[in-house]
Amino acid sequence: MTNREIIEFLYKEDGVRNDTFLNEILHDDFVLVWDSSHGNDSMTKEDIVNLANELKQNYVDSFMEISHFIEENNQIVVKYNHKVTTIENPREFVQIAKVVAIWEFEDNKIKKGYQISKPN
Repeated sequence: MTNREIIEFLYKEDGVRNDTFLNEILHDDFVLVWDSSHGNDSMTKEDIVNLANELKQNYVDSFMEISHFIEENNQIVVKYNHKVTTIENPREFVQIAKVVAIWEFEDNKIKKGYQISKPN
């Protein structure tokens, strides 16, 4: 997969909740620096895989509405709205966050991420 195909699968095919896919595409030394309404956090590959499993358990479906996708060299920037369906209401997507993420690649794997999010 190209870097673009990896990120497209991550967002368009619900790869965010696919722990097998994440284990394949995240570098062993992966780190995500995440600024959110809860503050600044740093997450490892293991943290992201655990988050994927948590998202899978808590939401029936997940959808990323991408508004911007910019690729340059080994970096990709994505701006999107994250929408989910809940167990209580599996037919209606609810927006839970607005996100901007920058992904850096090394050896065809995601090595670093920088993400800013805010709740809807």
